[in-house]
Formats: sequence, C-alpha cells, structure tokens
Amino acid sequence: MRLSLVGFVATAYAQFGPQANLDSYEKLGPLLGSSFGVPGADATFDYVVVGGGTAGLTIASRLSQRGSNQSVAVVEAGGFYEVDNGNLSVVPGYCTYFTGWSPDNYQPLVDWGITTEPQPGTSNRAHHYPRGKTLGGSSARNYMLYQRPTSDSMQKWADEVGDQSYTFANMLPFFKKSGHYTPPDQAAYADMSNTQATDAFSPSGGPLQISFSNEVDQFGTYARKAFVGLGMDQIDGFNSGKLLGSAYATSTIDPKNAHRSSSESSFLQAALNDGADLMVYKNTLGQKILFDSNNVATGVEVSTGGTFGTRPVNFTLTARKEVILSAGALQSPQLLMVSGVGPCDEFSEFGIPCISNLPGVGKNMQDHVMFGSSHRVNAQTASAFSNQTLVEQFTQQYLQNASGPLSIFSSSYYGWEKLPEPYRSQLSNQSIQALAAVPNDWPEIELLTVAAYLGDGSSRNTVDPADGYNYGTIATALVAPQSRGTISLAGPDMNILPVVDPQWLVDPTDMELAIQGFKRGREVWEKLAELGVADPVEHYPGTNVTTDEQIREFISRTSTTVYHVSGTCKMGRQEDPMAVLDSDARVYGVQGLRVVDASSFPFLPPGHPQSVVYALAEKIADEILSAQ
Repeated sequence: MRLSLVGFVATAYAQFGPQANLDSYEKLGPLLGSSFGVPGADATFDYVVVGGGTAGLTIASRLSQRGSNQSVAVVEAGGFYEVDNGNLSVVPGYCTYFTGWSPDNYQPLVDWGITTEPQPGTSNRAHHYPRGKTLGGSSARNYMLYQRPTSDSMQKWADEVGDQSYTFANMLPFFKKSGHYTPPDQAAYADMSNTQATDAFSPSGGPLQISFSNEVDQFGTYARKAFVGLGMDQIDGFNSGKLLGSAYATSTIDPKNAHRSSSESSFLQAALNDGADLMVYKNTLGQKILFDSNNVATGVEVSTGGTFGTRPVNFTLTARKEVILSAGALQSPQLLMVSGVGPCDEFSEFGIPCISNLPGVGKNMQDHVMFGSSHRVNAQTASAFSNQTLVEQFTQQYLQNASGPLSIFSSSYYGWEKLPEPYRSQLSNQSIQALAAVPNDWPEIELLTVAAYLGDGSSRNTVDPADGYNYGTIATALVAPQSRGTISLAGPDMNILPVVDPQWLVDPTDMELAIQGFKRGREVWEKLAELGVADPVEHYPGTNVTTDEQIREFISRTSTTVYHVSGTCKMGRQEDPMAVLDSDARVYGVQGLRVVDASSFPFLPPGHPQSVVYALAEKIADEILSAQ
C-alpha cells in the first residue's frame, strides 16, 4: 500500500529547510523558454525526433551535443512528469501507481490510457497498457530495473539481422556508455554479500544513474536463501551477459537523493546544461511523416494540443537530414502506418496512400507476462504503509537520508532459470520442442520477490490488506514467450489510439509454461516457510487452487504484462518479408527515416529491456555521428 507524500512536503521544508530531498528535485538551469519550441511556428532542424522517451531523448542528446554543429528537435506529447505526476513518478516507492490492468487505472497527464482488445488468453479482459506520455517516456513510468540480455540472445539478434555489431561483446561499449554506476554498499547487506561484476560498467559512463537502493529489501534478502537453496546460485549481477542464477538487481535510481533516473532527468538535462542545440516541443503530437516525390522523409506534421475544447495548433517541423521515430512500440508503428508505411492493404480503408508496403509494421508484438502468489511474511514489506505512524517515519527517512522503504522499488532480488524438473516433464512435446529453439543461456522464467501484495493486479495503488500483517509475493514471469500480437489502425490519424491486440498466453506453450512456473513459485514459498520467513499457508490465491485447470483459470484471470512490449517494427535482413528496418534502424523502402526504440527489436530478449533501448539509441547515434 502506498500513500502520498504531498502532505509531508511542506512539513519537511519547515523541518529540514530548503535542502529537503523532495524540495530540490533538480537544478533545472537552462530548462527555460529558450529550450522549448514555439507552437504554431514552422521550423527547420537537422534532425527531428518524434518521441521524447527512453530512446528519443538519448539519441537527440547525443546528436545535438555541443560541438556536433547539428540542431535537433524533439516532439513529445507529454510534459514533465515531475510536475504532472510529482512524487508518484519521482519516488521509487510509489512507482507502481497507475500501472494496474484495469482500464481505469491510468494517470492521463503521464499515460496514454491505451486499452487492449479483450484477450482470450486472460479471461477476455481488456487491459490498460501503461505507456509513458511524458518527457522520459516509459523510463519515467517503469519500475526502474536495469538488466542486460544474455550473450546468446544478442548473438541471435546479430545473426537474424545479419550484423555482428549486435553481439553482446560489440554492444557492451554502448551499454556502458549510457550509465554512471554506483556499486553497492556491502556493509548494508550484513551477512548477505551483493557481488557484482566489476567490468560491467565504465568510470566514464553517461548521465543515467544506475545503482542499488540505499535501503536493502528485507524480503528480497531472505528470498536469496530460498533461491540459492533451490538451485539458482548467486551470480555476479545481471549486466555481463548472464542471467541464469540469482542476484540483486541494479536500478535506475540516483543514490544521492533516491530519485528516479530517467532519460529526461539524465540525458535531457545533461544535454541542455552542456549547451546542446536541442529544441523540445512538449505537449506536441507527431501527426504524419512527410515525404517528397522520391520517398525521402522531409519532416513531420505536428500539433500542439489544446485541452477542454481549445483547438490544437498545427505546424511543420522540417528535417534537413533525417526523421527519427522513437514513439514507442505501440505508436511508432501507428505513425508509420498513418504516414503510408506498412501493410498497405490494411490501412487503405482509411484512404491513406501507400508509400512503402511493409507487412511487418505492427506485427511481431511481444511482451513478458507475470502472475504470482502471496503469503504473510516475517519481514517488513509495503504492507507497512497502512500504518500512518510508520508512514511518517518512512517519509522522514526519505527526506533526510534518501533511505527507507520509499527509496526502493519493492523487488530487489531476482532468479532466472530454465524450467527445472519435476515441472519440465509436465510440458507437452510440442512445448518442449518450441522452447528448444531458445538459446542455451536464455531463461524461460523469471522469479521476482515482490515485497507487496499484488492481488489480481487490477490496481497497483493501494492493494495490501490493512490487517496488521506484512505480505509478500513471489511472481513468475515468462521470458521466452511464444505468443505474438499486433498493432493496427482504428482511424486515419494519430488522434485515434491504435488497436492493440497482444494475444498474451494464446500460444499453448506459454500457458503450459505458466502453469508449471506458478508451481515453481510455490516451491519457493515452501522453502521460505522452512526458513521461518513465511506463513506456510498461502493467502492468495489460496489452498483451493490446486489442479492444473484451477491454476490455469487463476493465471488467466489475474495475469498482467511486465510492460516490455517490443518488436512491432522489427529489424531484419532485407529478404525477410516481415522486416521493417535494416540493422542501422533505417526503414525499408524510403530514405531519411529511422525507428529507434523497443519496436526496433527483432525479438524481445530476456531481461528487463530498458538497458537495450538505451544501448540501441547510443549505437545508432554513434553510427550517425561517425558517418559525418
């Protein structure tokens, strides 16, 4: 359960002075009127980047850096999350707010409010799909976990796109380039060491803060013993090309103040502080990519939105060199299609002329699906936020020392594995064959220790029972999903949200793996009960859910996405009929247009993908700059 800090901010200022943690979020310096475009005024830049999210602000900042002699415009539909969502975005302990699956569980100032089609694999539920509509994009909305893919998964990427620059070893410099790493304070872990590979980061890394929370999650620390006891040996972190095993995970949290580190608070602010030639058009929507008679992208039609009946202002941003789409895995394909690039037979009904017929636009949609069970535990968890006295204590810890439960996301320790026996033998031959195509170092399931009660996942605002007990959840996520979904148009322009049909759990292999993965999560609880950490009686879903069919029904009714949607403008070889981009992220069939975000992935690699989005943006920016 999470409660707002707003009531404490004024008190904190009076008690702790102007240096109170939340009172001085950032020194915004040059974030003044000169950094922002004028609505309604046509303008010309070297590059126009559509989408001021994780990839967009990274690539825009690199291309416009001082000395590059290049001007860049960023078009972003939202504003500043620090203003529009305040503590609920900045404070790690509140990051789950407005991320439930209920279609009403969204915050319109920072989220698009996208709802999926009813999903046959999830009891025909229509799901809210949280997506960042703010500077920082989904790096301002995610749960801040930073993990890199496996070596074999990146080799598969390189092989599929025909470009060995995508191997893990060759991508490592770009992973390192984005982030400034702060190692863990080993003294905080008592007898539980937090070993991390020392060569995974560079001292000269970029502005993104990557660290460990200033507070060690008690439940995660206990879960470490259970994971190791069940065969998931502790490894040296998740950033060196290996995931199989268990470890404490890094997060995009600034350790000096325990604030979220996003592409906006890191890349954008660093670029503007350093004099980058960068112009931000906030509250502005990219409406259409413009092409000349030779199918060269020349700019973008945009509109700065009015609200409550105020008419929007329409104008054109012209690109001398390139247009770069970084609108995310749901809306980059949408913008391509409304501009005439994609499966022409599908959008011809809207009167959109065909510029480049690419059947793969909006296809190949992939995401990780999660579900879990909850017990009462003998460790402090988010359930403590139902106690007002403790909330006041947690708030003072956060404001004074950037520590305490508000300084962390509720998960800190993670396990990854191929589904072990006796569960694996319960899979059908068809599922075993499908999973055999996954590289050897690619996990099939992720086990997450969540220091909170998740319930049915419809809301993640205030769900812990207020009964005086602490609750924890062992969640299982599918990280080798076989199901594929689609993005399509509901209308001819960007003002109409796309049709999102993920098809989660429709492939039989996914549901079979989910059922057995759920049982594996229960085995973790058995170990935790042996260790005296957990009540042996399951609180949710309860002991009446025992058969495979009952587990299937429970998963179908409560599973949610992990919000890792990817692959909808996939990179691939030119002979691949479903490829949209070449290995330099250039759109096939046109010139002067790239797509750089999670939609560019040829597939969703294992792990939490924000690290890959940052690295991809760094790589493409480096290629553009090197070619000049």
